[in-house]
Amino acid sequence: MQTIKLTLILTSILGLTACIDLGARFMYEQDYLETDSGNAVGRCTTEINPATDRLLFSPLPERSAKGYWEDNNLPKGTLYFICDGSTPLLPKDCQGNELTTPQLRRYWKKYDLMVGSVEFDCHNGIPKSYKNR
Repeated sequence: MQTIKLTLILTSILGLTACIDLGARFMYEQDYLETDSGNAVGRCTTEINPATDRLLFSPLPERSAKGYWEDNNLPKGTLYFICDGSTPLLPKDCQGNELTTPQLRRYWKKYDLMVGSVEFDCHNGIPKSYKNR
């Protein structure tokens, strides 16, 4: 009888441990927005990483994207933006027009620009991708 009780208790504990582990996994595993090249989309921030002395990279979880777009007046689906401090802004073409993500993709293709470019060297109104950006 004691063996049966002990077996039932151990089985219950193992079952609960599995539930807790799965719950924690779902709570902490997140899917992040990704650019066309598969890199995570980062939020704009002014926070500095003390270890590297560079801006802190904070990936944007998919579940937070809608709120981030709404809070920053960005069109739904925006993956590419320029950071002005902690404020994300849409990139602009050589004529100063803001570009949404679909418009930006067409712009890259039209002018044979590097995918992912959000700032351009505009010489005579014709964009070129900046090197090393």
